[in-house]
Amino acid sequence: MIQLIWASNDMFADLWNAWNIRAFVLVSLLIQCVLVLFASERKRMREGCLVTLIFCFHSITDFVAIYTIGLISTRQGVSESCDSFVMNDNLLAFWAPFILLHLGGPDNATSLSAGTDDRWSRKSFQLISNSMATIVICIRALHNNPLYLASWMVFLAGTLKYAERVGSLYLASSESWKSAAATRVMPHVGPDYEKLSMAQLAIREAKLPTKVESEQLPPKKFKPYSPIPWWNMELDFDTVDSQLDGKSLLQFALFFYMNFKGFFVKGLTYSHEQRLFTRDFFLKRSSHDAFKLAEMELSFLYEDIHTKATVIRIPALRIVTLALITAASHSFYLCDKKAMSNMDIKISYVLLFGALVLEIVSLLMLIFSGRNVIALNYYNCFLGKINLIKPIANAILSRRKWSKSFSKCNLIRFYLVYRTPPIKRLRATILETGVARLAYRALTSDIVGESLKETIFTELCKRSKLAQDVETATKICSQRGDWVLIQRSCYTQLKWSLGDVEYGRSLLLWHIATDLCYGNDDCVNPALSNERRRFCKEISEYLVYLLLAKPTMIAPVAGNWVKVFWDTLLEAKKLFRKRSIRNHKQACQAILSADTVFTPFWWKGDASASVLFDACRLAKQLEEFKQDNRWSLMSEVWIELLAYAAFHCEETVHAQQPSRGGELLTFVWLVMNHLGLGKQFRKESARTGYRVVVEK
Repeated sequence: MIQLIWASNDMFADLWNAWNIRAFVLVSLLIQCVLVLFASERKRMREGCLVTLIFCFHSITDFVAIYTIGLISTRQGVSESCDSFVMNDNLLAFWAPFILLHLGGPDNATSLSAGTDDRWSRKSFQLISNSMATIVICIRALHNNPLYLASWMVFLAGTLKYAERVGSLYLASSESWKSAAATRVMPHVGPDYEKLSMAQLAIREAKLPTKVESEQLPPKKFKPYSPIPWWNMELDFDTVDSQLDGKSLLQFALFFYMNFKGFFVKGLTYSHEQRLFTRDFFLKRSSHDAFKLAEMELSFLYEDIHTKATVIRIPALRIVTLALITAASHSFYLCDKKAMSNMDIKISYVLLFGALVLEIVSLLMLIFSGRNVIALNYYNCFLGKINLIKPIANAILSRRKWSKSFSKCNLIRFYLVYRTPPIKRLRATILETGVARLAYRALTSDIVGESLKETIFTELCKRSKLAQDVETATKICSQRGDWVLIQRSCYTQLKWSLGDVEYGRSLLLWHIATDLCYGNDDCVNPALSNERRRFCKEISEYLVYLLLAKPTMIAPVAGNWVKVFWDTLLEAKKLFRKRSIRNHKQACQAILSADTVFTPFWWKGDASASVLFDACRLAKQLEEFKQDNRWSLMSEVWIELLAYAAFHCEETVHAQQPSRGGELLTFVWLVMNHLGLGKQFRKESARTGYRVVVEK
């Protein structure tokens, strides 16, 4: 038995020694193929097996490549015990640069997430160390090596791609990003102090009677920045209410992204003139165009942070690496391969063919990227004249750039049922903790429809038109429903549920009340009521999802909502268990049947933070309104709660969302900024001119 175990161990050891390098170089190539083909799908998918696969492959790509270089380095000069699998040292030296090429990574996946500023420095160290290791491997096989020239060609291509990755990570770091965005901010230097002082001193020395006069200057006109100077884009910013086509939308999106990319950087502010410029343009747009522009801007942001778009905007680099790999393939084809096994020759051809295909795919993806599609469609470049190019470019323009979905969580259904699909339960158990783990097990998702965007955009435009200056805009965005209650003359009646409590508590309170009203409403009135009713339910469930599953987006304003959630959960479970409630309708009826003459605080005090029966009290107050007025009021309150969360969410948190399938709250925040409702605009200051006048 012991001899059998020893024999098995020897067999596995021989198999490992024979195939470890061969297997790892092929696995490294496979990882690159998967990432090139599917990495960009991250911005179109919120979750799923493909997203998990991309995450796993991206996480192990560096380990596989570096481990393979280590195996090659230790194997050189060591003879194999199994003659049929002897590995040629020259061939090992030829394979090592391919690993360096793979470490450079695909052009569309340099990073998985934003916000790690030291990533580029770590990759710089890896570039130096792995390049040195590859050079040592190639030098060891320098004597009588027919693959010497081909190896160094692949090495140059790999070093170039690795340097591109390091450069793109550096340009995506927060400091570099802030410096680049700051160049788009209009400076305000004031009058020429030195010139005025010298003139005043000269006149004083001449003993002439003088006085300094001031005058109000007209507002300084905002001079937009042309994204690519040699494209010389001509945009009509005065176009009113007309539906923009895909080409124009892409042009405007690139323009606004390049001029207002500082929205995604904390601490940068824009001038009053810049605020008026973007506000006036977006007020002329439809909801479809406004959200489409935001979608394209966030797509450009994704490209700049998570791909090599900032480094390889011109196809010359791709052409160089493609030429090097093509030359290496030709050199390998012509060299003497008698000392190599057929298996290793086939693997070498697979590596060369895979590298060529990946470079060609990367070149095509670069040519048909958003920025280059603008050039192909609008300018007389030679590619734009090819009939086949424009249909491809138009197809790329029409492809969605985010998931176009949003997740929802209904608390009453969540309190009733804990059963979830095994895959969701496993994902939540592994990736989440605490309340988020429970929330992920009870999520549903829905498509972001045009009616939802229309309602949000219409209400935001109303507030933008009222906000003529930054002070008014800040006051409007700081409201959590109070402004709506004042407008509807019901502030004293309902203020206890909004402004008098923390945001997280009011969110849970209004969510349950909305669900109670929704379930108790026969909805026999016109379509407007149906639409507003559905809108309230969707936004309330979406904000609860953010509160439970993505608390970082609402953390600055949420307050102590965790205790409120758990206390409400325990009280609801106690009620449902006592009355043997099994479905959502019975649950709503049971909650509404409670007598709320006395406020729950009278009996519970501070011992319990549950909002279950406070929500019942609120729902009964809302039921006193006529149905149309009720749902119109509630929809406007939910708009303010949504805008309040978007306004106070950190800019860096919004910048992370495009790589996670996109988030509706981020779209609302970006549209709000373009409508002048952001917190990154400076207060208006009068422009004053001074002149020294010599009195007669």
